[in-house]
Amino acid sequence: MPDEMTALDAGSPDVEDQKPGRRRRSLATAWPSLPSHVASFALAVVLALAANPDMATGQLPVIDAANLIQTTMTTLKMVESVINEVEMIANQVRQIENMIQNTRNYGRGIFDTEALPRLVRLGQVIDQEQAIAYSMGNIDGLFRQRYPGYRPVTDWSREYDTWTRTTLDTLRGTLNSVRLHAGDFATEQGRIQALQAMSDSAEGRMQALQLGNMMAGEQLQQLVKLRQLVMAQINAQNVYMATQTNREAQRAATQSEWVRNGNADAPTLESTPAGIGRGRAPRP
Repeated sequence: MPDEMTALDAGSPDVEDQKPGRRRRSLATAWPSLPSHVASFALAVVLALAANPDMATGQLPVIDAANLIQTTMTTLKMVESVINEVEMIANQVRQIENMIQNTRNYGRGIFDTEALPRLVRLGQVIDQEQAIAYSMGNIDGLFRQRYPGYRPVTDWSREYDTWTRTTLDTLRGTLNSVRLHAGDFATEQGRIQALQAMSDSAEGRMQALQLGNMMAGEQLQQLVKLRQLVMAQINAQNVYMATQTNREAQRAATQSEWVRNGNADAPTLESTPAGIGRGRAPRP
C-alpha cells in the first residue's frame, strides 16, 4: 500500500514533498542540497544548542556592554604602560652606551717628547768658535770684552779680525739653528696628519678633549720654536750692530788720543756726508 512505510524508511524521518506525485525523501538525502554557508551555520547552531542546555530551552546569553568596554579600556592602558616602560628602558640603555662611549680615551697621546732637548740644542748651535750666543752663561762678560766701546786701539789688524770672526761665527750659528728647524718639518707634518686622522675618528667627549689637548700642545711647541727663532734673529742683529758701533767708537777714541798726543800721523775717520751712502757714488 502506498501509505505504508517500508522497512528501510522506518528508522529515519521522512521528508514529504509538498507537490503531489513525488515520493518522500529522508533528511540525510535533503542535507547536501543546502548551500554550504547555510549548512555550516546550521551545524554551528546545533552544536551550540547541544553544548548549552539553557540555550536549548530558549534562554539567550546576556552581554554587559559597559563592563566589556571598561575591561577593554583597562587592557589598553596596561598595554600602553608596558610600551612606555619598554621605551624608558631603551632610553636608559642608550644613555649607558653614551656614557661608556664618552669615557673612552686614546691612551697615550701624540706629543713632541724631544722638544726641550731640541730647543736647548738650537741655542747651543749658535755658540761656536768666536760667536756670541744668548745661551752662554758668561755672555755679559764676553760681550764687554769683545766690544769695550770708546777706547783707543793699538793693533787695528787684531781688532778687525776679532770683530769679523765674532760677527761671521754668530751669523753662521744662526743659520745652522734655522737649518735644524727646517729638518723638523717632516716630523711635525707627520704628527699633524696623525692628529687630523684622530680627529676624524674621535668618539665621545673624552677622546675629543684629549685630541684638543694634543692639538693645543702641538701649537704651543710651534710657538716656542718660533720664539727661539726670534731670539736667534735678535742675537745676530745685536752682534752685527755691536760690531758696527764698537768699531766707530774705537776709531773716534784712537784719533782723539793721537791728536791729544800731538801725533801728526793720526788716521782719518770715515765720514758719511749727507746724501752719500757706503759703497755708493756721491750724488751730483
